[in-house]
Amino acid sequence: MTSMRPIHRAVLLAMVVGLSLFGAGQTSSSPAKPANSDALPLGDWRGDSICVVRESACHDEKALYHVTRLPDKPGWISMRLDKFVDGRAVTMGDMECAYEAENHVLNCEFARGSIQLAVSGNRMEGAMLLTDKTLWRRINLKKDKG
Repeated sequence: MTSMRPIHRAVLLAMVVGLSLFGAGQTSSSPAKPANSDALPLGDWRGDSICVVRESACHDEKALYHVTRLPDKPGWISMRLDKFVDGRAVTMGDMECAYEAENHVLNCEFARGSIQLAVSGNRMEGAMLLTDKTLWRRINLKKDKG
């Protein structure tokens, strides 16, 4: 660092200190504190998954998400995502999601992006974002009774 000008050295030091103060290395998918099992949004949720990028391979879907507890990971849930094709549920995949009980938010990351859903009573609303942060889908679900 002896070849750096003093101003560059000061900027670099400020960046390193700033990153350490703001928790660099923490992932957004980790819950702030473990969710109470009773607070988890368990059950079946159905509604609409609407495409935002119209000129694409994306299609609007009727969705059914099955949310279950992950007993070995407090504050996390498993979510199976189904869509309806010709009136029948077709599974698209499963994912693990962190539940932030304080904010009532589910954060799910997968290879192509993330899903973030705000939970309010019997409703879940949010979006699917691609890895480049492109808004891909808007998701609106209501909890099934039962």
